Amino acid sequence: MIHNMQRIQAILSHPLFCESLHKIQELERDRIYCKHGLPHLLDVARIASLMAADRQLDLPRDVIYAAALLHDIGRLQQYLTGEDHAAAGMRTAQEILRDTAFSASEQQAILQAVSKHRRGDTVQLLGRILCEADDASRMCFACAAQDTCYWPEHRKNNTILL
Repeated sequence: MIHNMQRIQAILSHPLFCESLHKIQELERDRIYCKHGLPHLLDVARIASLMAADRQLDLPRDVIYAAALLHDIGRLQQYLTGEDHAAAGMRTAQEILRDTAFSASEQQAILQAVSKHRRGDTVQLLGRILCEADDASRMCFACAAQDTCYWPEHRKNNTILL
């Protein structure tokens, strides 16, 4: 278990992760809609981990957490250049993952999940769970800005998952 925690800590303390997350938070400081900081990333990780456990899926918890922590890291590029954050995030995540103890196959699974987390139709199990958890993490039912939110109604989370 210590090894798994160290792999996650390697992401959380990685200079590129920290710098990107800090810049995203600065750019979203006045944003009235959902934000993409560490609280969101950890919510997605926890929800995805619970979903995987409930469904008895063979997905290591630290791989789920790694994908969740990295899934929105491309928001910085999206804000700066307009590039899709999933595509940009895959490149940034790849740089970060090189400095971790995740195996090549684990890194590939994480990168695929990051690149496709916006599409729930992905055949990859980790990507599907990540997409579902990302949507479920949003508290649209309690959002003060829901009347002007650009999300389509079918994607809004209007309930609490049990």
